Amino acid sequence: MMNLLKNKKFLDTLLADFDNGTFIRLIIGFIFLFLLPFVLEVPILGFRISEWFSIKILIITLIFAYTAQAWNIMSGYTGQFSFGHAAFFGIGAYTTQKLLADISLNPWIGMIIGGVLAALYGMLIGFLCFRYDLRGHYFALSTLAFAELLRHTIKNLPQLNAAYGYYRPFPEQYASGPGILAFQFENDLLYYYLILAFLFVITLISWLIRQSKLGLYFFAIRDDELVAETLGVNSFRYKIIAVAISAFFTAWAGTFWSMYFNTITPDIAFGLFKNVDILLPAVVGGLGTLFGPIIGSFIVTPISEIVRTSFTGLYGVDRIIYGVILILIVLYSPEGAVTWLQKLRKFKLRVIDK
Repeated sequence: MMNLLKNKKFLDTLLADFDNGTFIRLIIGFIFLFLLPFVLEVPILGFRISEWFSIKILIITLIFAYTAQAWNIMSGYTGQFSFGHAAFFGIGAYTTQKLLADISLNPWIGMIIGGVLAALYGMLIGFLCFRYDLRGHYFALSTLAFAELLRHTIKNLPQLNAAYGYYRPFPEQYASGPGILAFQFENDLLYYYLILAFLFVITLISWLIRQSKLGLYFFAIRDDELVAETLGVNSFRYKIIAVAISAFFTAWAGTFWSMYFNTITPDIAFGLFKNVDILLPAVVGGLGTLFGPIIGSFIVTPISEIVRTSFTGLYGVDRIIYGVILILIVLYSPEGAVTWLQKLRKFKLRVIDK
């Protein structure tokens, strides 16, 4: 009975999302992100933010905000914690570059094909895992195993250049030159606005899912899968749908990565720590929330990048920072950074009352 009440309460919350200004806050947030690159050059107290916070760090931050948002649709909404999303990321990167290198297929088409292949691979993983009722850490370890299997397979396939990977071709080789059609630009600012558009699309989709019955079914499965099935929800079907949506859009980030950086290799695209990069912003920001993955990425990614570039002689320091941040979040704010503003308001009210 309590689970029924919880699900009803959640449905009421979903339906109230538009009324309480969630969509408006979403638009305001993206307007801020649109203007953010120009703020970097504004002098503050005698120095510019760009001296520490470059446009490249902003791009990487948005990439992992995007991937965390896609990961959150599966793991945050349905509670199926994946530790193998690097598989989908890598499929997107490799599909685009393989088709581009072999037949000069436009990367935008390659991105869609990569998304479909990633969704199919995700559905295969989901079918095998959910068919045998793997849950919790067993499911997480299974997704990691599938990702590592794919990494080592590609690393030994000469048809995919084995461990050497792919070099991004010049835009003149398959298009008339740099531009939106070529998926390559002459300056980082245009890459920033492209990944910002990607982030807006996945965030809008995530918001629409929350407003729909699909979102209700996802969260019902997360809260209590047995009760959800008792109420008529086909948990197997909807978990497969969540995996497919999440995998499809995660592959887009792989395509973007392969078109932004000069090279991709199996250890970069499918690497173990890529899984951490994808999921950590959502965990830090707030699992199952709309803004959590974005907030979380703006916490962990800039700190990691600044530490990594500042202490080049200390390999792995950024990973230590990841671990420390995660431990602090789990200990002092298990609901995620998305609740910090609300807690700050409550603290101010207590201070005022005193």
